[in-house]
Amino acid sequence: MKRLTSVFFLTALWIVIFHVPSVSAWSGKLGWTYEAEYPIGSSVAVAEGLVLAGDNAGNLHAVHAASGKAAWIYRGSNSVVGQPTILDQKVIFAQADGTITALSLSKGTLLWKYAPPEESYAADTVVDGTTAGDGKVFFVKGDGQMVALSAENGKMLWTYGTGQELRSAPYFSEGIVFLGEQRGVFSAVNPKTGKRDWGGGAGGAINTPMTEGGCVYFSSWDGSVQSVKIKGVIPQWKTDVGDPVTTPPSVERGGAGGEKIFVGTANGKVAALSKADGSMIWSFDTQGGTVVGTPIAAEGLVFIGGGQGTLFVLDAKDGAVRFTFSTGGGINGTPAFSGGVLFLGSTDGNLYAIR
Repeated sequence: MKRLTSVFFLTALWIVIFHVPSVSAWSGKLGWTYEAEYPIGSSVAVAEGLVLAGDNAGNLHAVHAASGKAAWIYRGSNSVVGQPTILDQKVIFAQADGTITALSLSKGTLLWKYAPPEESYAADTVVDGTTAGDGKVFFVKGDGQMVALSAENGKMLWTYGTGQELRSAPYFSEGIVFLGEQRGVFSAVNPKTGKRDWGGGAGGAINTPMTEGGCVYFSSWDGSVQSVKIKGVIPQWKTDVGDPVTTPPSVERGGAGGEKIFVGTANGKVAALSKADGSMIWSFDTQGGTVVGTPIAAEGLVFIGGGQGTLFVLDAKDGAVRFTFSTGGGINGTPAFSGGVLFLGSTDGNLYAIR
């Protein structure tokens, strides 16, 4: 089958898209490029027709999804980390210095800000984003504390201490706050009390757990991916993918050939596992170093970015390459797929919409 290549010249940067026809309606065509002032290091979020991403100078950009034009920019003072959280017409995001900020989603006006004391800067460093639920915003600090703030006004409600540093954002689902810990356990924390109800373990640091269909899926730097049924805390399966796993599990829903779990590894690989029993289905080597952003599954495809600046688009069924898209910098955050469009941030300072 003939291979088609399209080349675009944008802001003195060559961006090359390689297109191979697939069953997906997604075509791989560049829709627009938005130029931020600084490298985009955060993950991307989409809500109410806006694409939201943060840069390494602390600015949060809200861009119209349809046109790529700026809706508003909030000027912060320290790198935006993790993925912005959308809750009740608010966008809430974390900065590396421990500041948590809530803005009006439509206008970008400041609603509240949580700022740690200056003398506790090192301990309060945040390396990942926020999650929200039960009227609260949850995030972790380098000193091993998970913090719950009021989503209404940003006031601290409780803290949960682990005794060791925390490096992965919590995840709210099923009325529970799930937390992956460096000490090799994941914890299910009651959002009302901040007390640990139950959990599970692995032989290495655990990434942010994910949930789907009454199960929690968690991955670890020891190379394992596991599934545990939430009701009754019943282990379902455990698989060793052969490399340290660096991303949270990504769950495919309604995929052709059976639903799958996707993870990225420290050695640049993407692994696809059976959601039913954890068996390895395929593995793909990006040859680009550690996979940082979580794989995204949509329309029968898997989207994964690498530190070398290449977006790989794989067939979810067999891991075959369907497209590649090269940027001028690393892809250190997780892209977002919404309305048939992939929104991708890069440390080249650009936000891309690819249709």
